[in-house]
Amino acid sequence: MKPTLNVAMVQMDIANDLQENARLFLDDARTAVAYGADIVVGSEMMLAPYLRGDSYEDDEYVRAMWRAVRKISAESKRIDAVLIFGGIGFDTDKKAVGQDGRTRKYNAAFVAQHGKLIQNRAGLNFAIKTLLPNYRIFDDSRHFISLRTVAEEQNIRTEALLQPFVVSVRGVEYQLGVMLCEDMWDDDYCVKPAQALKENGADILINLSCSNWSWQKNAKRDRVIKKICVETGLPFVYVNNVGVQNNGKNFITFDGASTVYDSGGSIVAMCEPYIEHLCVVDVFASSLPLTRVESSDVAQMFAAIEVASLGFIKTQPTHLNKVVIGVSGGIDSALSVAFFAHLLGPENVIGVNMPYKHYNADETKDDAKLLCENLGVEYRICPIDDIVDATAALAGATPGMGSHKTIQATARLQVLAGIGATENAWFPCNANWTETFFGYGTLNGDMRGVFAPWMNCLKQDIFRLAHFMNRDLYGREVIPQSIIDRAPMDELTAEGGGERKDPFNYGSVTENGYHDQMVRAVIAFRRGPAWFVEQYLNGTLEQELQLPQGKLNVYFESDGKKFLADLERCFKLYQAAVFKRVQSVPGALVDKRTFGWDFRESIGTWFDTAVYLKACKKLEAAGFPPYQSK
Repeated sequence: MKPTLNVAMVQMDIANDLQENARLFLDDARTAVAYGADIVVGSEMMLAPYLRGDSYEDDEYVRAMWRAVRKISAESKRIDAVLIFGGIGFDTDKKAVGQDGRTRKYNAAFVAQHGKLIQNRAGLNFAIKTLLPNYRIFDDSRHFISLRTVAEEQNIRTEALLQPFVVSVRGVEYQLGVMLCEDMWDDDYCVKPAQALKENGADILINLSCSNWSWQKNAKRDRVIKKICVETGLPFVYVNNVGVQNNGKNFITFDGASTVYDSGGSIVAMCEPYIEHLCVVDVFASSLPLTRVESSDVAQMFAAIEVASLGFIKTQPTHLNKVVIGVSGGIDSALSVAFFAHLLGPENVIGVNMPYKHYNADETKDDAKLLCENLGVEYRICPIDDIVDATAALAGATPGMGSHKTIQATARLQVLAGIGATENAWFPCNANWTETFFGYGTLNGDMRGVFAPWMNCLKQDIFRLAHFMNRDLYGREVIPQSIIDRAPMDELTAEGGGERKDPFNYGSVTENGYHDQMVRAVIAFRRGPAWFVEQYLNGTLEQELQLPQGKLNVYFESDGKKFLADLERCFKLYQAAVFKRVQSVPGALVDKRTFGWDFRESIGTWFDTAVYLKACKKLEAAGFPPYQSK
């Protein structure tokens, strides 16, 4: 048994200023030492936002990072602890082979003590990230050299370089197995960094991460780390940052959830999520295991959107201190009004109803007004008759034509933009994930805006969030129940009279919808049309999409031909809408994947794969039977 070793987890919100991040970490380190810490651990790339894109091609930016590294290293002479922190490592003697020819860079973790950086037992000046993620929002290999590449260049095994850092604490020697984020997610890699560090003598595993929040990720991480602890017999320290970062399209939340695990993988200490937190724990002490208790899925989604939205607001000029929202009486805009009234205060939200002649039903106009009254939000009525009629006359558009509908949508955007400029306000985009998937919106109308809080929320999630806001956030019915219960309406035709049946099956607060779940299956889990047909034939589609039993036969009237026709319609709509999505506004990322730089698309046409055509023929040969659940 090792004697007492107190490790501090520093869970920081990463600022844009590199020197400021270094200062904040040093302040936390001094506080941690006052609490008895022997080792102070920060997160991956904690000296600057990780998702800075091609800023890493700027050599001066990299040198500024190195100055921050040296600042912490020098200051460690006056701090009685080992300091471990993330940043960019680089050397100028070599050039990146086959990449951009710029300064060679590494995603690195530094270990400092007594005023200098410590080398690991392989002679490396810092721990180099072994496994570079190149998926979703991460693009490490675009900028950084991996430890695997270094090993290849030296013609040695990667495991030979995965050596611990040897430090002395109160006269006792410890070998610290330091690694970075992806290095613990090694199931799909041939190199196993944790196991290699153990075999090379590590007494403890320390993982510095910059890991974004997503559905059930903490539970999955607990399982992954428990497996590592059981296999290595070592305690594990996981340190993550908090706050929000963005890649220009996606505003990504980091929940922290920094955790210490004992050698059996049980949780012995946790930091509070979403807040800057300093936690000191003896990693070799016997402690009662803790249970991670998390809030409901909808509460977690709300928290992630809230953090992402506040992060976006901080990027805006200070004079843009209000939001103006088009309030139609529909659920998406109602949710936006309630949400931003909560974030900014009702005095900083302007709700604008923009009716056109008699196309808008009294019930939707009344609900829009009631919503704003419930929240104490300024409510304006701005008819768009003159703009629409003038534009329609110029364009030769008559009521009922698709172009006339488009003109109404774009006119509303003009009104919001004008009010925003006058009131020093910006306007959000109310589009949700489901409708964005199908292109069910006007490109220069309701799909425009400055920020889209619901871009990663299914239509079902919109209903769930509205219910959550009424019940848990406000504790009263601020969003009228009539808005939540009303079927979606576009109110773009006179004969519609405010009534319309949407061509999609959305979910509700309590029940999943087919088309909502189709969106998640395609984007989050990469399911194609062939998969849908195969699951239909196998009787497992309802189970895979978590639909109520019998849902498909009710919706498609027990007709496999209708199922197939709808499937092709949906995938063609999805493919045809790419040009809209690649022009979409930035928004919150809260699911396993979403549009933007998380899910990258090219503009093209529908393509029938051989597997899909074969599945269709099989369905036809079977006589297009009704769905039969197994």
